[in-house]
Amino acid sequence: MAIVTVMGASGATVNVTVDGGDTLSLARAYAKTLQDTAAGKTFSTLRSGGNMSTANNAVGVITVGGAYALDGAYVNIVAGALSTDAASSPVLTTPVDINARGVTTPVDVVAGTLGGTTFLAGDGGGSFLGTAGNNTFVGEAGNFTIETGSGNDIVDTGGGNDTVNAGAGDNQIYLGDGSNAVASWGQDTILGVAGVQSVTIYGGNSSVSLGSNAWVKDTAAGSTIAVGGGSTVSGATRDTVSFTGTTGTIAGGMSDTISAAGDLVVNQGVGNSISVTGSLTFLNGTGMTTVTAGQSTIFGAGGLDMSVNGSGNTLFVANEGNQTLDGSLSGSPLHAFADSGTATFIGGTGADTLVGGMGSATMTGGLGDNLFAFTKGPSSGGDNVITDFGRSAGNVAALYQYGYENNNGLQSVLDAATVSGGNTTIQLSDSTRITFLGVNDLKASDFTLS
Repeated sequence: MAIVTVMGASGATVNVTVDGGDTLSLARAYAKTLQDTAAGKTFSTLRSGGNMSTANNAVGVITVGGAYALDGAYVNIVAGALSTDAASSPVLTTPVDINARGVTTPVDVVAGTLGGTTFLAGDGGGSFLGTAGNNTFVGEAGNFTIETGSGNDIVDTGGGNDTVNAGAGDNQIYLGDGSNAVASWGQDTILGVAGVQSVTIYGGNSSVSLGSNAWVKDTAAGSTIAVGGGSTVSGATRDTVSFTGTTGTIAGGMSDTISAAGDLVVNQGVGNSISVTGSLTFLNGTGMTTVTAGQSTIFGAGGLDMSVNGSGNTLFVANEGNQTLDGSLSGSPLHAFADSGTATFIGGTGADTLVGGMGSATMTGGLGDNLFAFTKGPSSGGDNVITDFGRSAGNVAALYQYGYENNNGLQSVLDAATVSGGNTTIQLSDSTRITFLGVNDLKASDFTLS
């Protein structure tokens, strides 16, 4: 977080540098702008203890540390300095505590003390900008914009609908039951089990725990993220992400460890480790990926190298490019479909169905009684290898829509087969080639026709 815009109740704005900036200059610039637009405002230097404003549009100025309680129609509070003369306004270094629970109007607060500021917000809403030190913001029902600098800050939003822009530092952010948005620039701990929460992570290495229907975008890396049902996480890198509800979505994650207690959609992930108790929908992912799931529907992309351990059925649909599905750890059936790319399918102990396509497919059925299927049509014509057809007497090759059940068609294909090195290759009428490794005695009973 670098430059922010501070707006006073009068509508005047000041652009200021927060992290690494001169906090006294900020307070002066803000105070000067307030003075220049002071029509209808009442300025007062606040005293430690209770402060009551009987005027509308009051501006309170704090120049020394201490505890301040405010009541009335304060619209601006400056803690740090008022004068534009540096010699007469030294940097404030002592803590300032501001209790604004009695403020009846929206209030804009700029605090520039190196000792840190504690601000108790009221129900009127407004803004709080803590530029120096370690700050604490505690909200109630009012809607606030909260911005902090590079200190280790604490923000408790309360029940309002708040926007939090937390600067570099180890910040603690507690989100209430409102609708809140957080920009996290530090290594933060963010908690929000109620409400509707939106978090963007810029600093990385943070801990985020949110409830249902949350939205998290991670532009950095190394965070631990837990969200409830109906939540979405995007852009994570080397994160640990857990979904605790019945549904969830993660998009664009890279090298993440992902778990879900219910059903999960994974979209365009790269090289993730995924564990899903319920059903997994995997879309356009790539890289070395491991999946443990109940039931899986997987649409791969080029470069996907996936290992699946499924306790339920797995549907895998390849696309273009090189793709591998290794289901050797699965005890439930795999249903894998090749397309125009280069596909490698490895089955487990279940009764798998492996289907050839337009490209090249290498199929290993595994220990079950498997079906190797080929269908004549716009997605056929590929070059296929079956590595273990003779492993089980229950393995069958299915030839659909070729018409080989008529006029002794299948036998004509077998008669034209090529046997070399203990392997048998047949070619179908659509130029589909199938090589059966380790098989030199193909029979009509090895096929089913339709």
